[in-house]
Amino acid sequence: MVNQDISSRVIQRIKNVCKGSALLSFIIGTILLAIFLITQKFDSIVTIGIYFVIIAFWYNLLIFIITLLTAIYYWQNRIELLGHCGLLLLNLPIAIGYFFIVLSLID
Repeated sequence: MVNQDISSRVIQRIKNVCKGSALLSFIIGTILLAIFLITQKFDSIVTIGIYFVIIAFWYNLLIFIITLLTAIYYWQNRIELLGHCGLLLLNLPIAIGYFFIVLSLID
């Protein structure tokens, strides 16, 4: 009973971190894109954006790997945890789309 309670708390915390990380990455990326579109300041905002993408990539990759390993360890909760891995992966096509928007405006 105690072991199950601990595992459910661990799973819930990991799911919360996944949701928070995916949402925060999306919001910050969207704000950076909006600032870029409004100000058209290529050098400063693009530099900030590049650093953000690098940091967000590594942080989200770490969260993804932890969630994936947790899904393997807590096999009975794998569907929920793999769904949260998918939530993290949703930011990839959005980031690629933002990248192409910025590229089209830089030229």
